[in-house]
Amino acid sequence: MRKIIYATGLVLTMTAMSCKKYLDIVPVGQVIPTTIPDFEKELRSAYVMPDFDKGLVTYRGDEVRMNEARSGDVNMLRNNFLWDENGVELQSLTYNWQKKYQILFYANHIIEAAPAAGGSSAAEKAQLIGEAYLLRAYTHFNLVNLYGNAYNPATAGTDKAVPIITEIDMEKVARRNTVKEIYDQVFADLEKGLSLVNVDAFETAASYKFSKTAGYAMAARIYLYTHQWDKALAAAKMVLDKKNTLVDFNSSTELPTKYNSKESIQAFEMIYVASTTQSIFVADNLFSMYNTTGDLRLKMFYGKDSKGNNTVLKILNNNNFRQSFRVAEVYLIAAEAAARLGQPEVARTYLDQLKKNRLTPAFYSTEETRIASLSGTDLLNEIYDERARELAFEGHRWFDLRRTTQPAITHTLKGKTYTLKAGDPRYTIKIPREAIMNNPLLSE
Repeated sequence: MRKIIYATGLVLTMTAMSCKKYLDIVPVGQVIPTTIPDFEKELRSAYVMPDFDKGLVTYRGDEVRMNEARSGDVNMLRNNFLWDENGVELQSLTYNWQKKYQILFYANHIIEAAPAAGGSSAAEKAQLIGEAYLLRAYTHFNLVNLYGNAYNPATAGTDKAVPIITEIDMEKVARRNTVKEIYDQVFADLEKGLSLVNVDAFETAASYKFSKTAGYAMAARIYLYTHQWDKALAAAKMVLDKKNTLVDFNSSTELPTKYNSKESIQAFEMIYVASTTQSIFVADNLFSMYNTTGDLRLKMFYGKDSKGNNTVLKILNNNNFRQSFRVAEVYLIAAEAAARLGQPEVARTYLDQLKKNRLTPAFYSTEETRIASLSGTDLLNEIYDERARELAFEGHRWFDLRRTTQPAITHTLKGKTYTLKAGDPRYTIKIPREAIMNNPLLSE
């Protein structure tokens, strides 16, 4: 096994030292993992890596309008908000790119070196290595959805996206892989990881880790994004067989976006960026999607400032608000997959179960009757709308728009209107310029 020098603060970064060395390790210290507990610490470093893509992509969608009174936030975030990647370097996107590949480095080292380590039972070792495979799958999945075209079976084999990194090789030239190649790797890692992890669920303090249930929740999302409706529904059912409790907003004030919520399946990603809760307001089109008297999410998710602007309460700027997979999303995945499979009754059952826990009894009764008549495209559109209402500001909307209709989006800033056209190429974020400068092959 190649000896790699580590430390708690090991840094992985793109450097300008060599175009052929896509990733460069900067050693800081002299600690080399040799036991499974050592590798568990390394994996923990990957899990807690700052990750802001959920917040960043929220600015690009149709959920927000900027608080123009906060000039610092406007200056920092305007290019992202206006889909302008030719302006001042989007440092936050560069940072996010770097952190993703640092996570891959940690995962790859564990997959490569941990099998020979001692200091644990066989089950503990398998769990650790399985988590590394699942984290690698999830990281490549996020990268391809940030910097690659939305999955299209007709073009996935030719659409170039990002490099697949599955080994520690400082001399290997990193080139962009196709969307299909990346998903093939994701599916292979997903299968391997699920075969190894053996903990069904972790206690709250360790809920940042991939359990068996969290692995299937991830699988359900990935299968949904790749149009494998039967597999998405099957994976969602496996999750809901283990964990299906929803917070009832009729009797609870618990926010399901907190890491310790009863809805939480796995919670390691931040769902805010910088001062998100102060720098944005709720877009009028999103706010109008909620029934003002019957949808209890309005008072749970949103508030008002002194000027009457609708503000966001469901994501506050602290570490309590971490969420990767939660039960409500799985219900919505099951509903969408069933609808796509021509099973409207099944889809409506999953949708109704969520709504029952989010609406007043009187309004739910009305909604249940209305939804009973929906099928086909009308039912799918209702599920998309429910995803927008339920998962607002959690980083899903931008990807939902990308993978479905890619509609036109209009943003207004300082009295000027900006438009992302339907099907606009800017629905795919460009690889950061700094990364391309350091490795020109990323522009091919």
